[in-house]
Amino acid sequence: MKKLTVALMCALLGMGGTASAVETEDFKAHTTRNLVNLCSATSDDDHYEAAMGFCLGFLDAAHDYHRVLTSGDLVAPIACAPKPVTREEIKSVFLAWAKANPGLMDNEAPIQGVMRAAAAKWPCGQ
Repeated sequence: MKKLTVALMCALLGMGGTASAVETEDFKAHTTRNLVNLCSATSDDDHYEAAMGFCLGFLDAAHDYHRVLTSGDLVAPIACAPKPVTREEIKSVFLAWAKANPGLMDNEAPIQGVMRAAAAKWPCGQ
């Protein structure tokens, strides 16, 4: 079912067989590298709009989930930005972190990379 959903999504978004740095496989987002590939898409990439939509949507969801999960007393925050941050800021922090940590791109889920990047940039308790 997942394969069919991804294939259908790609077809609906016009992801034909043209050349692109972003691969259809990246939209499955199994690894941090997949998300890095999507968030790194350039405007000349055939999949740019879909990649940016996925990237920014993923980052929004991660940020919102972290905010809600840590709003009570049960879960300590992973990252503590001093001010509200935009998803573009999170994207820049994530891509800079990924560039500095290439060894963590293929063995973890993308949410782990996003949270590692946020914690490195905005550590709590400092």
